[in-house]
Amino acid sequence: MRLYLLGLFALTAATPALAREPAPRPAPSIDAAQVGALLSNPLVQEGLAAVVDQYAGALLQTRVGPVAKLAGPDAGIRQEDTLGDVIGRQDPHYADHLNKGAKGAIAATGQAAKDIASMTAELQRTANRLRAVLGSSGLGLDAAR
Repeated sequence: MRLYLLGLFALTAATPALAREPAPRPAPSIDAAQVGALLSNPLVQEGLAAVVDQYAGALLQTRVGPVAKLAGPDAGIRQEDTLGDVIGRQDPHYADHLNKGAKGAIAATGQAAKDIASMTAELQRTANRLRAVLGSSGLGLDAAR
């Protein structure tokens, strides 16, 4: 009986060691040009702006009324206010402005990624030209050491 219990205990103790998670998959290879093309797509911009809107909506539901007294009586914050209430009184069209700003930022990021991709190729060509000059001059990189 003891042998049976000892074997059961050993099997139970070894189970976590046998339960290994599969190796993580390598991240897909994606370059700046692909990112730029993706972020320049108006449908992608619309989708990402909608996600920003959802995050902002969740954040703007934060109740700020309890700290109204800290802001002072001139701040116009009421006891029952949310952050969205306060911002809405300052800018009634803040949601539209946020959405347009998000789309603009996404489009600018897409263009920046495209520009980086084009510069990467140009910098590679420059490096190749410099290697050729160094090679023809007889001055290798090893000579500088």
